[in-house]
Amino acid sequence: MKVVNGRVKRLWTASGRAEKDGKTLMLSAFSVNDPVIRLGDLSTESGRNIQEGYMHLFAGSMQGVRNPKAHDLVTISAERSLHFLVLASLLMFTLDNAGAA
Repeated sequence: MKVVNGRVKRLWTASGRAEKDGKTLMLSAFSVNDPVIRLGDLSTESGRNIQEGYMHLFAGSMQGVRNPKAHDLVTISAERSLHFLVLASLLMFTLDNAGAA
C-alpha cells in the first residue's frame, strides 16, 4: 500500500498540487468534482459511480490496511497477506488504466 500511495502522490504533485498523503490524498486525487486521476466519463452516472467507488477503495485501503501497519506492530497471516496483495494489485491495475484529468 505504500507503493500505491507513492504512485498516487507522484501523479498528484505532478499536477501542481500541494503534497498530501494517505486517505486525504486519495479523497482529493479521485474526487468526482475535480479529480487528478479520472477513471471514467464523469458526465454519466455510471462514470461518477466508478470514480467515487474507487475513491473510497483507495482511501479505505490507506486507512484500513496501510495505516495500522505503519503505526503499530501488526501481525497478519499469510492468507491475509495474499488478500492485501490482490487488493494492491487491483488498485495498481486501476491506475494503469486511468486517465489524467
